Amino acid sequence: AGNHRVQKFTANGEWILTIGVQGQGQGEFNSAMVIAIDSDDNMYVTDWGNNRVQVFDATGNYIRTISGQGSQNGRLNNPTGIKIDDEGNLWVVDRGNDRIQKFTVQGEFIMAFGASGSNQGQFLVPTSINFDSEGNLYVSEVDNSRVQIFNSQGQYLDEVGPGLFQAPHGLAFDSKGFLYVMDTGNNVIRKFQTK
Repeated sequence: AGNHRVQKFTANGEWILTIGVQGQGQGEFNSAMVIAIDSDDNMYVTDWGNNRVQVFDATGNYIRTISGQGSQNGRLNNPTGIKIDDEGNLWVVDRGNDRIQKFTVQGEFIMAFGASGSNQGQFLVPTSINFDSEGNLYVSEVDNSRVQIFNSQGQYLDEVGPGLFQAPHGLAFDSKGFLYVMDTGNNVIRKFQTK
C-alpha cells in the first residue's frame, strides 16, 4: 500500500512488472490494498485512498475503473478486500461504508448488504472477504473483532470462533476447506474446520 503500486512476480520470485505510481489518474494509486484475478488473468485492485477498483490486463495495461467515492449503492468508500466468485462476480469490501458490494466484472452494481453496527449482519470496519467451497462468504471485521459468515444473498448464517479474535484481517481457505484467519491483534494465525 505504501509504495502505491502492484508488482508481479513468477512463482520463483522473479520480478515481471510493476503497475502504478502514486496519484489519482488512470493506473495510479493512493494505497493499493488487495488484488483479485479473474479467469482471463485480469487484475482487480482496490485503490483505498481513491475509493475505487481499477482493472488491468495481465500485462499491466489499464482497462477500466469500477465505482468512485460515495455511500450510494455502487459507490465505494475506502475499499479493502476483493474477491471474484465462481460465477465471475466481483465482491468488494466497502470498508468506509461498513458493507459488502457485489458487481459484475464490468462494474455494474448487483447488490449490497450490511450496515454500521455490532449486531449480526452488521459491520464495523470490515476488511477481508473469502468464499468456502459452497459459495458462502466469510467477512473479517477489525472493530467488532469477528468473522461472520453469509450466504450468497447476503443473509447472515453464523460466526467463526466467537470471542477469539482481536482485529482479524486476512482470510484464506486451503484445498481441504480449512479456514485460516490472520488474528492480527493477537499476532497469530488461526485454523478452523468449516465443514
